Amino acid sequence: MKLQTFKLTVAYTGGDFHGWQRQDPHPTVQLALEGALGKIFGKPFPVAGSGRTDRGVHALGQTASAQLPPAHTPAVLLRALNFHLPPAIRVLSVRKEKPKFHARFSARGKTYLYRIVNAPYLHPLEIGRAWHVPRPLDLGAMRRAARLFAGKHDFASFTSNPGYQRESTVRRLRSIRISRKTGNLLELSFDGDGFLYRMVRNLVGALVKVGHGRLSLADLKKILAARSRSTAPPTAPAEGLYLLKVRY
Repeated sequence: MKLQTFKLTVAYTGGDFHGWQRQDPHPTVQLALEGALGKIFGKPFPVAGSGRTDRGVHALGQTASAQLPPAHTPAVLLRALNFHLPPAIRVLSVRKEKPKFHARFSARGKTYLYRIVNAPYLHPLEIGRAWHVPRPLDLGAMRRAARLFAGKHDFASFTSNPGYQRESTVRRLRSIRISRKTGNLLELSFDGDGFLYRMVRNLVGALVKVGHGRLSLADLKKILAARSRSTAPPTAPAEGLYLLKVRY
């Protein structure tokens, strides 16, 4: 039977999983999806994601692709997947794609969202969903700093070692938007053609230092030019990060 390419849009809370990528025997999102497909079709089928998300990182619009038998319509497959998946993972949509479509290699860009609760206390419903930063932040200074990162740069100072060789640490950020939502919730949106390992969390860590007056624009320029992770501030926590959408 000829296999059909399917595109899945997936949302999940990252706290229950050791990230996206399969890490037997630890629970991961990829493993859960492949397990659900195995129950539906009676045999395993590999699932490819648009990229890896770390342990604790969430997704509102992760994209996955799989080569599957055309035994079920997308609507039936959607219901079956959600029946077999744990509550922390939900497939939002299923659609047939062209044979050459691949969740990772066909992607043109991504948007990440980072949530910060900038208040003296963290509401219990935000535990594991946002970074609690109790000290006041200067949003004007953070926005000016964010503009420094827009465009094409070598982000070597803002990426962690992924454990494998990379061809380049140059990436292009289309935009960084910082907005204050209802109450004391801040949302930082990062739209780019591609991202390095922990790049968004490292940028957020630096922007918060700017917001606290502990880093200047001149300092950031020096860090960016240094191309060394050791010169940059610590990484922001995983629980505030969400993969918002993937662009194709």
